[in-house]
Order: sequence, then structure tokens, then C-alpha cells
Amino acid sequence: MHWAVEELSHIMPPPPDGGDPVDWDALRVDTGWELPADYRDFVAVYGMGRISDSIGISTPHFEGSPYEDHLLFRAEPRVADGELTWASNEAGDDFLWRCCGEPERWEVIFRPRSRHRDHTYAMGMAEFLLRLVRGDIHPPLEAELAMPATFESWREEEKRLLDEDGNLEGF
Repeated sequence: MHWAVEELSHIMPPPPDGGDPVDWDALRVDTGWELPADYRDFVAVYGMGRISDSIGISTPHFEGSPYEDHLLFRAEPRVADGELTWASNEAGDDFLWRCCGEPERWEVIFRPRSRHRDHTYAMGMAEFLLRLVRGDIHPPLEAELAMPATFESWREEEKRLLDEDGNLEGF
């Protein structure tokens, strides 16, 4: 397991039913995208979900996924120096990779909703999240990130939103 995902799991425990079963080899063949190892490990441990009910982490489509809109839903085939959004928050801030070179060398870009200025971090997604929840870095988030950080998987959110009759609350 990637060191940053291991450290993150001590600070922000993974959900008991976390982790999503992405077939990474099939994804690479079908889409041309190879994603960083730290991200793959994060998906295996945490899966799709939200950090502190704020930052929504996207995953590629997987067997049993309830959503059509996923990490590569509208992504173009990989280009030499493109960007790919892997998370966003309710305020409209985006978290992306600068997809330049090998996936293990991709940098994280934080793009505030205001779009006035991107903030680039020379680290991978898992290290970025680790340093964010530890308070080592402070991107200008437009939405508050409650601490200590928690992670809620899409499965937990779905259970929470279902009423006693199995219907989504409010619908």
C-alpha cells in the first residue's frame, strides 16, 4: 500500500465497507488512462465518497457503481499535458492532476471556484490529502473542511439517505 494512504488511514479511518473494485487493467485497455498508484490504493481502501462531508472523491466506473457520472465519464483520451479532475467540493472548488509524464509524477492542482489562481502542489493525490487533513497545507478552500477529517463512502451515504421504507428521504 502507498505510504501516504497508510498514514491517511491512521488519521482518517476508512469506512468498514469502503473500497471499490476497479479493474485497473481493463480501464487502461478501454480508456487509455493509467492512474497513479497512490490513487489506486486510495480507491481500494476508501472508494468513492466524501471527506468531512465536503470533498467528494471520484472513482472510475466499477461493477456495482450506482452512478453514471464518474472519474472518466467525460474525459478525453489522455493527452501528453492534460488535466483530470479527481475531486470537488460543494463550493465548486476542484482538485485535479496535471497529467504530465508518468502517473507517479503527476502534480495536484487546487482550482478555487473563483478561478483567480490555481495552486500547484508537487505531490500525489494521497500525500496532498494526508497533508490537508493534518493541517500541513492550507489551500484557499471555498468550503470549510471539518476536522478531525472523516470519510463517508457512497454506500454509507446511500444507507443514511434511505428512509425506513427504502425510499430516498426527501424524494
